[in-house]
Amino acid sequence: MAGKPISVSQLNEYIKNILQTDPLLRYVRVSGDITYYKLHSNGNIYLTISDGKSKLQCIIFNNRIDETALRIQEGDEVILEGSIGAFTARGEYSLWVIRVELAGEGELAKEFERLKAKLEKEGLFAKSHKKPLPRYPNHIGIVTSDSGAAFDDVKKILCLRTNLTDITLFPVLVQGKAAAANIAETIDFINKDYKGEIDLLIVGRGGGAPEDLAAFNDEGLARAIYRSDIPIISAVGHEIDVSISDLVADVRAETPTAAAQIAVRDREDILGEMNEYMHSLGTLLTGKLLQAELSLQNTMNRIDSSIRNLISDKENEISKSILILKENDPRNVLDKGFAIVSGDGGRPVTSAKNLSKGKKYVITMSDGSKDCRIE
Repeated sequence: MAGKPISVSQLNEYIKNILQTDPLLRYVRVSGDITYYKLHSNGNIYLTISDGKSKLQCIIFNNRIDETALRIQEGDEVILEGSIGAFTARGEYSLWVIRVELAGEGELAKEFERLKAKLEKEGLFAKSHKKPLPRYPNHIGIVTSDSGAAFDDVKKILCLRTNLTDITLFPVLVQGKAAAANIAETIDFINKDYKGEIDLLIVGRGGGAPEDLAAFNDEGLARAIYRSDIPIISAVGHEIDVSISDLVADVRAETPTAAAQIAVRDREDILGEMNEYMHSLGTLLTGKLLQAELSLQNTMNRIDSSIRNLISDKENEISKSILILKENDPRNVLDKGFAIVSGDGGRPVTSAKNLSKGKKYVITMSDGSKDCRIE
């Protein structure tokens, strides 16, 4: 005799409990191609993956949606991580996704870490090797695609910030197998043929999927950036994207637009700085002028003092000489009762032995002179 039947809801609930308690189904990684993808108005993403033989319904709840989940599309090969969940009302089960990975991204990540460790060990990321950027670059070279938005973004910012810098675009491939070698060769070419002319390089591209940015995780390109004599700003992808080129370059910019802002200073900032310099220079010159005037005044005071002292010394010397002359003036001696006997030609007779009998002489006293003769 058959047992009592159960309801559909009871059966679906039983199956749900089995699915959600099975150790294997509580965490599973499944790979397949996306055959259906829809971002629903409720915020969830509904998709279907297939291996060509079977299909699996999947759901990414809105609190689990990240950039990768929003980027995938029909036709992409993906690896989904999650658990099996069931909807008892519809009798359906699906994979409740907690992480989305594009097939190949895992290998790209492993290769990135391997190359990063190798180059870091060799010192290619060392701060001591990084060159300072020119404060006021005269000529900037931009190494990127001529068809992407990166160059337009960089040029726009550079032109808005300054009109004192020349810009040259060096068009390269930024995606695909040949891109890394093309960029590396261009950097070497610029260092050789534009040495002394271009004083700063911006190397990069706009955002994209990890496989699109793979060229900037190339060892050959990393070494070309490292050996560049011209300082390099690396600007690859968006803020969250970090490439090997970013790590080797002298400066990493989060985006090409940010690279342009780093490369040149805004003209208003430059004018403001020039005004500060002019003010400082004026203050310095005023101080120097006052210092020179004070020094000149001190020098003039010292010269004046020296001249006055010299004149005073000379006046004292003259006074002493006058006094000596007065003291030794024979006429002063005559006032004391002495007389001067002069012979022929007015020459003084200094000894009585020199007096000759019958000869005329002049006797000079303090109040006059008289002629006399020796008898």
